[in-house]
Amino acid sequence: MKTAKKVFVLIVIISALFLTACGKKEEKMNEKIVHEKNPIATMLVEYKTADGEEKSGLIKLELYANEAPDTVANFVNLVQNNFYDGLTFHRIVDNFMIQGGDPKGTGAGGAKVSDINKSVKEESSEDYRYSIKGEFANNNFESNIKFEAGTIAMARSDYSAYGMKEEGYNSGCSQFFIVNTDDEEISKVLQGNYAAFGKVIEGYNVVEEISKVKVQTNMQSGEVSTPEVAPIIKSISVETFGEEYPIPELINADEVTQKVNQEYLKLLQRYYQQNSGSQN
Repeated sequence: MKTAKKVFVLIVIISALFLTACGKKEEKMNEKIVHEKNPIATMLVEYKTADGEEKSGLIKLELYANEAPDTVANFVNLVQNNFYDGLTFHRIVDNFMIQGGDPKGTGAGGAKVSDINKSVKEESSEDYRYSIKGEFANNNFESNIKFEAGTIAMARSDYSAYGMKEEGYNSGCSQFFIVNTDDEEISKVLQGNYAAFGKVIEGYNVVEEISKVKVQTNMQSGEVSTPEVAPIIKSISVETFGEEYPIPELINADEVTQKVNQEYLKLLQRYYQQNSGSQN
């Protein structure tokens, strides 16, 4: 009887320790870093105006680290690793936004783990194309950053047609866009559906000039948004005021793409089956 009692007491003690350990682990995982000062990013862009004049200009951005912590941390780390240097603004729509940050320059590319984490060897098994969790309302993240002229936000994919809405919400990586309008209807479309993470504080005139460069029809999307001469992001630097920005949790985007392709093939098969049946 005494032995059974001792065993029972021991189990209670171990259970209490286990729960305490789990509680501490969960508390640590849920810790939120509060930044005293927002980082400031400075972007140097070379572009050809609608009049054919070759110019360069600076765009200075304040990044809202406490309002969009993962998105800002992702951007800061890519900037610190010189990822954006030499990339372009590949998509430009006046009275909407200018979009850049794609290493392919087509809108179909993104960063890999080795681009944000230099301890990962390029082309190794750990070096996959990644994405991060979308920090916006429809993805269960509270954000009060308003979409208006000068707001910078993460671009992302839309996989809802394949029944993969959440994967689309969490598909942002390196591509970003800067809003160039105060149109309320556009703001309503963007608000709650995209992760805003900062605002232009200097050089908005450069954004306006880039917004008006000559564009042509994108042969894949049909959108008139491909610049005849793509503005080049010569460099981006960031002042973090001594604060650290750990790499956020990364999602394997290559695996998601495989699933999307599988769902796409299923849709094609159903389409052909339905059409072949109606023809017979």
